Amino acid sequence: MEDFDAENELCIENVRPFKTSSDGDHNAKIWVVASGKGGVGKTFVSSSLGITLSKLGHSVVIVDLDLSGANIHTALGVNPSHMNIRHFFEGVKTLQDIVIPTQFSNLSYIQGFWDSWTPIDFTMDQISNLIPQMKSLRADYVIVDLGAGALEPHLNLFRAADEKFLVTTPEPTSIEKTYRFIEAYVCDSLKQNATPDAYGDMISTLRSHRQRTLAKPFSFRSYLKDQTGLHYDFFEALTSSPVRLIVNSSRSQANAELGHSMKSVCNKYYDLGLDYVAGIDYDNAVWQSVKGREHVLVAQPFTPLAGQFLATCKQLIDPEELRAVV
Repeated sequence: MEDFDAENELCIENVRPFKTSSDGDHNAKIWVVASGKGGVGKTFVSSSLGITLSKLGHSVVIVDLDLSGANIHTALGVNPSHMNIRHFFEGVKTLQDIVIPTQFSNLSYIQGFWDSWTPIDFTMDQISNLIPQMKSLRADYVIVDLGAGALEPHLNLFRAADEKFLVTTPEPTSIEKTYRFIEAYVCDSLKQNATPDAYGDMISTLRSHRQRTLAKPFSFRSYLKDQTGLHYDFFEALTSSPVRLIVNSSRSQANAELGHSMKSVCNKYYDLGLDYVAGIDYDNAVWQSVKGREHVLVAQPFTPLAGQFLATCKQLIDPEELRAVV
């Protein structure tokens, strides 16, 4: 492990220069981190991806869109700011105006709805406007920390992302909610290019499939090909931009292999490809680091946990940029 950690540190130190706003036009890549259930460590994953990418020399902005509990600032060890994304949605500030630097080189964030005492929701118009604004931020990567659940705005942002991360834990309730999120994502994506009758028939057929009341074996892929009124090749889209599954808080080898099992289930029941990118070890130092207001990847940069996030980011970033790092 010592040799592996030394290699990790070497790769982090030999990074390309930080891009500044003078580099020209920006077209930031959007990474969206979602979950079917709350409490699975989604904010931890978002902040860890951001810190790791920034150590690799990429400029990163983390956008906190968790309406039920914005706390990216807590994960990053900074105090909440009076300037937050509410100012953007109210039209008072541009998105770039509310980008807040952190103590980490190359890493900034946009404060979520921290100062709201009333229920908040997004409109689809707001989301449609937000996506191009995020792409125009002065950053290489924009990481969006979504709230839990398959709400329509969440699904739209998830679909628009360059990389789609779905976080689960080995707990049965989390696994179930993860499957429900995947189903909702599939159905919502198909709904965009379906007639009402075709969409209604698809939902009815999927329900019968789950209840095992169909008269013959069911293939979702074959079903879609045989139907009229469904004009979206969902499987080709998933091949080019698959859902990336992360299993957080893995405590055993069986937990670590869970992602492969979930990938197999999605393939068997829906003919859908799912990319299992990482099993993240449970580490008691995570909550201790939050309590101490120092992110665990900073407090303990040579642990297997840090190596897992480093390997995940290296696997997904642009190969040309990756060769400049190693």
